[in-house]
Amino acid sequence: MTTTKNILELRGNTISEYIRMIEEIAKKSSNKTSLFRGQSQDYDLLPSISRKDQKIDTTEKEKIILEEFKRRSRLKTNIELLDDWDWLVYSQHFGLKTRLLDWSSNPLVGLWFCCSNKDDWDKDGLVHIFAVEENQLLDRKKDKSPFDRNSTKVYKPHLNNERIIAQSGWFTAHGYSTKAKMFVKLNRNTKLKKNLDKIIVPKDLKEKLIKELDMLGINYERLFPDIEGICKQLNLEYKL
Repeated sequence: MTTTKNILELRGNTISEYIRMIEEIAKKSSNKTSLFRGQSQDYDLLPSISRKDQKIDTTEKEKIILEEFKRRSRLKTNIELLDDWDWLVYSQHFGLKTRLLDWSSNPLVGLWFCCSNKDDWDKDGLVHIFAVEENQLLDRKKDKSPFDRNSTKVYKPHLNNERIIAQSGWFTAHGYSTKAKMFVKLNRNTKLKKNLDKIIVPKDLKEKLIKELDMLGINYERLFPDIEGICKQLNLEYKL
């Protein structure tokens, strides 16, 4: 279960009610960037590389894996990737486990990820809202390697692939804490959890909200602008 500053529940059954709640939260976090992360059910805010066991320091293995990803994918990569941050983002969006955790600056994208997994329509979902302060932003000039950090920062990436653009993607970049001897869950992070709120989305609203989001152009095909997105959207539309 997550630990956050405020926990709200979506009681109305429309997107407009959700937006109203987001606006109320934003008023309390003026002059801060708001990020959104939708989850089909409640689980801790950890990047994929650490979910199996957050106490394992995967740093050296991650370096090896990323170099191997570069070696195998260069001929298939038709964009300019400037450094390991770019490579990490690119590989993350195609399924490689990394120390990055996905967020979006678009609240509707957050709501869509909360509701889109049909296998979890029998569970309450939630949208995390993270009010980002200026000093929490990662400075690529100083933090040249993703693997030299032992704390969590917020990363605004280069727009180097279509999925990042479509999903208004941001990330929290996590590090293995040598002090705590683990990857620290964002919702347990003493410095950052005070900036977290969440909205619970009841399970019986998910299907309705997905249909409303589709009418607004937020769907698989829009957020995954490739063949995979088309196929998943067709599966959803035809209830396969």
